[in-house]
Amino acid sequence: MKTKRALQNYFQESHNPYYSIVAALPLLIAYEILLMMTRNPYWQVRNAADVWLREILFMFDLTSRQATFAMITILFVLIPFVHPKYGPLKWRYFGFIFIESTIYSLLFGAVIHSILHAIFLASPMMQDSFLQNVALSLGAGLFEEFFFRVLLLNVLFWGLKLFLKNTTISGLISIFLAAFLFSLSHYIGPLSDPFDLYSFLFRMTAGLIFTVIYFLRGFAVAAYTHALYDIWIFL
Repeated sequence: MKTKRALQNYFQESHNPYYSIVAALPLLIAYEILLMMTRNPYWQVRNAADVWLREILFMFDLTSRQATFAMITILFVLIPFVHPKYGPLKWRYFGFIFIESTIYSLLFGAVIHSILHAIFLASPMMQDSFLQNVALSLGAGLFEEFFFRVLLLNVLFWGLKLFLKNTTISGLISIFLAAFLFSLSHYIGPLSDPFDLYSFLFRMTAGLIFTVIYFLRGFAVAAYTHALYDIWIFL
């Protein structure tokens, strides 16, 4: 009975933004450190969603490195704002989040491959160094989940809801459109992958599953699931 109650508390409390903000910090810091360790020029290899978000910060005349410190600072500044609302952190929950995300990430590929019979997601990246691939995996988990699930999905939903006046229809269209754009983003830009129908459908299905995880378990679990799944590809 105590175990059941403890699990219920974990699933309920770990879903809130407090855990998402704190869990995002190690992803961002590890992403930046690993990219520096690859000794590539600062902007040579970056997650696309990372670049898009930095463009917003560049509007304030920040340099690329200053933008990194600005993002870390923003996360630290947000912590005291959510702390009074959600109460103190239970640090053991972060271990549970990692274990839960690991389980989802291991099941993730098998589920999508069984649906589409597709090949590895983002397999062209395997030509690069292992550290670089791990860095980009962490960046994908952090920035793509934030951009496509937290920002874009909610903007689409509220925009469509104002226009369509129907919550259910607006939600469904938003989910599929955000997943479509998530997949399409991998084929845009000079370092993008060549378009392939299977990989496009694979990524779109991935976007739908990440959306389900985001809604049911919150940003932290979705981001770590995404990052860990991408890392397993290169092992």
